Amino acid sequence: MAFLISRIKYNQVLEINATVSVSYMIFYVAESTELKVSGIISIVVMGLYMTNIGKTRISSGSAHAVHHVWSYIGFVAETVIFIVSGIIMGQKAWHENEIGPKDYIKLLGIYVVLHFIRFFCILAFWPCLRKMGYGMTFK
Repeated sequence: MAFLISRIKYNQVLEINATVSVSYMIFYVAESTELKVSGIISIVVMGLYMTNIGKTRISSGSAHAVHHVWSYIGFVAETVIFIVSGIIMGQKAWHENEIGPKDYIKLLGIYVVLHFIRFFCILAFWPCLRKMGYGMTFK
């Protein structure tokens, strides 16, 4: 992808299309050919490469547009995942009666435990958080 993008000069549409198309091609080649490797891991490796080396090949005028397109793709994917998981969980809770009162008590317990974990993580990193960035106060 870095080679392909380095050949395109100051054309936002082509650079965006190249990043999206090559991402799909990498996933397809990884999953559907004789390589038999994980498509998700392949995309992650490509993302790491593009963050380190490939980003310099994207023209400065197109970098902002590429960032916005990928941000929107991430937003849509996250939204779809949460909607589908909510529909599935709602169907199980409503129609199949697989979720009972014990499950709600477990959820409440997990909620409380997660808040304690968050508190202890902040407490453990308090010295670093106080000295870094804007500085963190108790308030």
